[in-house]
Amino acid sequence: MLANAVSNLRLIETLSEKVPAWALRGLQGRYHWQLESGVHLGCMKVSETLSWSFTAQEYPPRATIVLSDMTLQALANKVDDPLTLFNTGKLLISADNDHSAIAVDVMKLLNFIFNNALVDAQRIAQLGIRSTQGKDFPFCQVIADERDIEPYLRRGEPVIVRNAAVSWPIFSMPVGHIVNRVGNLDVSLLLEEYDLENAQPPKYRKTSFAEYVESLYAAQASVSGYMAANTVPPALDDTYCFPSVFAREVFNTPRWWIGPASTGLRLHRDMVDNFLVQLKGRKKIRLYAPSETRFLYPASVGGNLMYEPSRVDPENYQAEKFPDYQQSVSTVCELRPGDMLYLPAGWWHHVLNLEVSWSLNFFAVNGEPRVLSVNRDNYESVQL
Repeated sequence: MLANAVSNLRLIETLSEKVPAWALRGLQGRYHWQLESGVHLGCMKVSETLSWSFTAQEYPPRATIVLSDMTLQALANKVDDPLTLFNTGKLLISADNDHSAIAVDVMKLLNFIFNNALVDAQRIAQLGIRSTQGKDFPFCQVIADERDIEPYLRRGEPVIVRNAAVSWPIFSMPVGHIVNRVGNLDVSLLLEEYDLENAQPPKYRKTSFAEYVESLYAAQASVSGYMAANTVPPALDDTYCFPSVFAREVFNTPRWWIGPASTGLRLHRDMVDNFLVQLKGRKKIRLYAPSETRFLYPASVGGNLMYEPSRVDPENYQAEKFPDYQQSVSTVCELRPGDMLYLPAGWWHHVLNLEVSWSLNFFAVNGEPRVLSVNRDNYESVQL
């Protein structure tokens, strides 16, 4: 067991070799990796470069990363991402002093290690310039064939591919059959999103997949929680297809989003290209171009450059608190069963389930946003 853990940590060491020197500024220190049992695995030392040691450490660490052998394996093989593991309590960060600030630094470091499409402030700014502008996006186009998506990729413009998933086995698979395959799976249910006002982490509860699905369809349904960003288990690998417009290696394992009516996610944006596929039920999505960012009161969560939430709730807008929001331009689209929405990196989206809803999404975390890669000659990457 210990040998497997060390082997997985060495996989992480290999992934860390690509982290550029500029990304390490302000993160200097020693970071220990430790199993939940208390067994020390290794030390990640950050100075001008990033180096590793797999012997016992005499020096006290700036922080200790604590996780189970199973979580370490999922992280090393990029099955799960560090932010989801941290938010769901599967990855713990221990520090003696200034815990909140150090946890932010650890998450920054982990995001640089596990995100092959390195995101910096320069690239984020370019998304607002290179993508379709809000004033030029009155509605989300619908196309019938995934092979016709390339112009939208190049423009950085959302588009819906109608009936993209109707041939997938999981699309027509009865709910009971899915439960028979993965009913014993442990899942995390989102109860409350990150508290931006008080800087408090999200709240989750654990249950089994079977118990959650049963509660969704109970006659007197009283569902607690949204099954957000849970990794789709290997037992279902043969029931779906990865988007064909990108190479397979661009994607990590897809995520599941299952919940009752009125659940969803706050207004936010992700800095990687995203393909959202609707399997069951309908979902309402309000879209804002990157050009609208200045009106959306963005916040920062845990030093994560990949994810940026807004302080504004479009469904309950407070004009006196967020006066500039009224200048923003948005459009609303509805996803029906079988639809696939291409959501370019940097596009803001507010998600609301209109009924019991099942979705899968595919983050292109191992590739540069397409709108930047096709316009690379038009900008220079600045080493911050």
